[in-house]
Amino acid sequence: MSQFTHLHLHTEYSLLDGANKLKELAKTLKAQGATSVAMTDHGNMFGAIDFYKTMRAEGIKPIIGLEAYLHNHDDLSDKSSRQRFHICLFAKNEIGYKNLMYLSSQSYIHGLYYYPRINKKLLEAHSEGLICSSACLQGEVNWHLNTKNERNLKFGAKGYEGAKEAALWYKKVFGDDFYLEIMRHGIDDQKFIDDSIIKLAKELDIKIIATNDTHYTFKERAAAHEVFMCIAMGVKLDDPGRLRHEVHEFYVKTPEQMSELFADIPEAIENTQEIANKCNLELKLGDPTPPNFKFTREYAKKYGLNLSQEDQEFSFDNDDIVFEYLCKKGLEERLQFIDESKHQEYKDRLDLEISIIKNMKFSGYMLIVHDFIAAAKEKDIPVGPGRGSAAGSLVSYCLKITDLDPIPYNLLFERFLNPERVSMPDIDVDFCQDRRGEVIDYVIDKYGAEKVAQVITFGKLLAKGVIRDVARVCDMSIPDADALAKLVPEELKITLEKAYEQEPKIAEFVNSHPKGRQVWDFAKALEGLNRNAGMHAAGVVISNEALWNKAPLFRQSKNDERHLVTQYSKEYLEDVDLIKFDFLGLKTLTVIDNAIKLVKKRYGKDVIWEKIDMNDPKVYKTIQSGNTLGIFQIESGGMQSLNARLKPERFEDLIAVLALYRPGPLDSGMVDDFIDIKHGRKAATYAFEDLKPILENTYGVIVYQEQVMQIVQKIGGFSLGGADNVRRAMGKKKREILDNLKAEYLEGAKKQGYDEKKADDLFELILKFAEYGFNKSHSAAYALITFQTAYLKTYYPSEFMAALLTSEESNVDKVAKYIEEMKRMNIKLLPPSINKAQREFSATKLEDGSEAIIYGLGAIKSVGIPAIENIMAIRKEEGFSDFDDFISSIDPTKINKKTIENLAKSGAFDEFGYTRKCLVDNLELISETSRKIAEVKRNSTASLFGEEEIAADIKVGLHDSKVEFELMEKLGYEKEILGIYVSGHPLDKFASQIEGIEYFKSMDFETLKGEGELLVVGKIEDFKSMMSKSGKRYAKAVVLDFYSTFDMIIFEAQVEKVEALFKESKDEAFAFLLRYKNNDNDLSFSLNEIYTLEEAKENELKSFSKKKSFVKKENKEEFTQEPMKFEENIIELDINKLSKDMVYEIYSLANSKHNPKDTNNKKLVLKVLDVGSCLLYHTGFVISKEAFEEISQKCKG
Repeated sequence: MSQFTHLHLHTEYSLLDGANKLKELAKTLKAQGATSVAMTDHGNMFGAIDFYKTMRAEGIKPIIGLEAYLHNHDDLSDKSSRQRFHICLFAKNEIGYKNLMYLSSQSYIHGLYYYPRINKKLLEAHSEGLICSSACLQGEVNWHLNTKNERNLKFGAKGYEGAKEAALWYKKVFGDDFYLEIMRHGIDDQKFIDDSIIKLAKELDIKIIATNDTHYTFKERAAAHEVFMCIAMGVKLDDPGRLRHEVHEFYVKTPEQMSELFADIPEAIENTQEIANKCNLELKLGDPTPPNFKFTREYAKKYGLNLSQEDQEFSFDNDDIVFEYLCKKGLEERLQFIDESKHQEYKDRLDLEISIIKNMKFSGYMLIVHDFIAAAKEKDIPVGPGRGSAAGSLVSYCLKITDLDPIPYNLLFERFLNPERVSMPDIDVDFCQDRRGEVIDYVIDKYGAEKVAQVITFGKLLAKGVIRDVARVCDMSIPDADALAKLVPEELKITLEKAYEQEPKIAEFVNSHPKGRQVWDFAKALEGLNRNAGMHAAGVVISNEALWNKAPLFRQSKNDERHLVTQYSKEYLEDVDLIKFDFLGLKTLTVIDNAIKLVKKRYGKDVIWEKIDMNDPKVYKTIQSGNTLGIFQIESGGMQSLNARLKPERFEDLIAVLALYRPGPLDSGMVDDFIDIKHGRKAATYAFEDLKPILENTYGVIVYQEQVMQIVQKIGGFSLGGADNVRRAMGKKKREILDNLKAEYLEGAKKQGYDEKKADDLFELILKFAEYGFNKSHSAAYALITFQTAYLKTYYPSEFMAALLTSEESNVDKVAKYIEEMKRMNIKLLPPSINKAQREFSATKLEDGSEAIIYGLGAIKSVGIPAIENIMAIRKEEGFSDFDDFISSIDPTKINKKTIENLAKSGAFDEFGYTRKCLVDNLELISETSRKIAEVKRNSTASLFGEEEIAADIKVGLHDSKVEFELMEKLGYEKEILGIYVSGHPLDKFASQIEGIEYFKSMDFETLKGEGELLVVGKIEDFKSMMSKSGKRYAKAVVLDFYSTFDMIIFEAQVEKVEALFKESKDEAFAFLLRYKNNDNDLSFSLNEIYTLEEAKENELKSFSKKKSFVKKENKEEFTQEPMKFEENIIELDINKLSKDMVYEIYSLANSKHNPKDTNNKKLVLKVLDVGSCLLYHTGFVISKEAFEEISQKCKG
């Protein structure tokens, strides 16, 4: 056994300070012969369970500790001073561990002031089971001793006597469990107090322990740790004024090195082992206890139920009674929408699920979820129809946890809960994104703030990020750092080492750049360390006892004391007997809810989804058309293409679309098989006819995990629970387990009379498909949201688009896309109207019968909620009669001059007959009139003389001016205040000149991949000339097209020309031939050439139009689609005969023959034919007649 134990050690969980990576640390300690080690992270216990498990895995005793921050005020939350001392605490046993968790929790909840702090009062009250040591130079005892430090003297250090007084207090509280730490890193201040610590120890009979303030594992990592600290402080490595270590001794020293360092006081080494022997904390990790529902008795009372254990607050039996009652009550409500002939099937299925859930003791869990979902619905907070495997449970459907009936779609309960494999249920719930916080607040209010917490996450220094952080510290230029980071391949969880092997250009960069090797080596040393603590996007834990009994709590400084976070991340929650519930935010739910409310308001109709045909042909025509912008999950170009090919005609098809649109199925060829069989081009085949009922909905193709389970059940004779175990084993690809399960499967097949060879082949086939299989329950639940949005767009297009605009009112690019879609749908967008506009965008019908959407008041800049509420409260049914009526009605404390100005500039008062300029020019008069009227009204409440009548006589007195802003100024104000142009566009006047030029729209930039050229049409909004480090002139310009603005770089050769055009022709439109580059989702544009609109037409630049260029991706070329006008030189291709090889061949030929300079050449267009439709692809290549014929022959061949 080692005679030394490290007791002052900072792991990677001492954020941006500790650089000891746990796995590396454990292996190093084991190699050194260590048998125990303590973790003492700064102010937190973030890594306690990770540390405990990692050390145990290497046979090392873990001592869970904490280097706490302590202040000497009685009020824990005192903020009169930032002074705090360090103190090290170690858990001897479970009592000590719980006290440690409590202290750490309170330091964040009530003691957080720059640092999480405890005080002596709290420490004394919760000292049982803890060992305490005096810590480093910042410990209270050592701080008093260090009178060499002038700052200490300034803030009250009292020398030896002060140290003695402090040490006596700790000894009084901890007795023989208080130790004095002595450190020998070679720091002058440590040397100064060394003898005093030894003297104090002898005088007070307190034992000394030798410690090394360990921050990194290896001595050679000292420089990397300096970089790490620079990242934390935001300073450069060579900054002379930065905080830096004067010595580099903070590594994991061997027992021999420590013994040599403290040879004069060997007992200081031996005492570390004494502490290790005292600390014998045994944590019972894993196997979480299913939760009880805290409010079962309240529910029982509400429904008049008798409980078997009435006196018990927490009882599985009581939970079962209420759970079963609510399930059966819910089924009765659901059955009213289900054919009576099927009722018994539902009752039998429900009984089976109830019995399994009760046996697994999960009734309480289901009641907890039911309760907070019911509360959300009562508050009119939109809740999703389901998510994940829970959608396969009829119990979930009956408890209204989900809104998708699992039976018609063969969704399996065993995919949610497997009775043959006990694991906690996992129900994720989607809520309206804007109001998700209200549901969390409900849970906090119901259970108590100390019993509810969200879950911590850690931002890490991962491959690309660590390069950028280190490069900044090492003063590498931002472009160079960016270039190096972008060389790291786009691959999930890729490491720098793996990136170096895969990408040869990294080695070139590292070896050629003057700072390349330094940045790369430091980045590798720091890669994977925690950078910051945050909050999980969805995770919430709910406990029936204070959470600090199971996990310490954390509070972000921006949060109040009610909104807490667990210090343990999600991987370790079940280890400490906590269950996570996921509260997710989904914006589409708000869109659906708002659209339904607009439908109700306009037509008086309720949209009741249970009464709507899920196979409505009209809805599926919308989906097949590709006009799916705004429809959940299927608005991307790839999805539009898949729907055009697959042509979903029923809800089962829609479920399949969402499951199939993933890289695995798309690359495997199974999507092509699915489509061919669906459209009758291939016949469906089944290994056994008995599989037809399982696979016919997917045309014989195995698409879902549930189908794998059903096949194994049917052919192999497994139960569904056993079949789920097979599915899991296939997913994990553990061959030994699979071989055993396969033998069992073949034995079952043989017993049932199936051909053994065919059964064997089938097993290998499903093993392959299991790799691509998707959870049908999740796909079905999300397909329901897809259907609902498609239904609303089909039957209530104006209301749906209005709801979409409201949901994205702050996202100008999205709004521009939706407005373009509205043009296609013949729906106009009107400026806001003071009489007709609502808080949100709203739908209306114009006098000519056409549909329109009115801009929402809430989307106008500087028109806040108080102003909108005031307008809505005073606006009569028929609206304000005129402008004076509006001014005399408003509250000027809520609707001020700025609000009126922005309402005027946006066009909200246009209906009153005044020009926008007239109102803006008279703002002072309007504002003063509003104030006078309000004052008269206030006085009238205490008067008998009818000031109300006087107020009614006060008018603004505006002259009926017809002078309006110049068009560009008027549009400029709209853009500034509404974020978009509504009554026109600066480029409208060029519409006739632009017509015939085929150009790329900025709204489609997101489809660009790789590199290429394209043509855009727009005007220069801004221009800035700059000078590069090498002395070359370049510029940045902002270009406005019909949809949004974007930046472009202009290199030296073009700068003067563009600058002149900006100065002399700022309001003119031009055609810009751009080079684009999409690197790591960072899209940039540089100018190749700029043309007048006439030149663009004359020079046939339209060949670059709407360029869907061949795009390089993973060393393969592919093109993306966009509908085009019919052009000459069209080659027809049958989509069913089109292969990737053919596409590559067409590209190579067309690219080699591309010659836009020859005026006799023509554009190459590919017409891709499918059943009942065609799609045109504009390749962007201009080729000769001979080249066209050569490509045509290739296509026929």
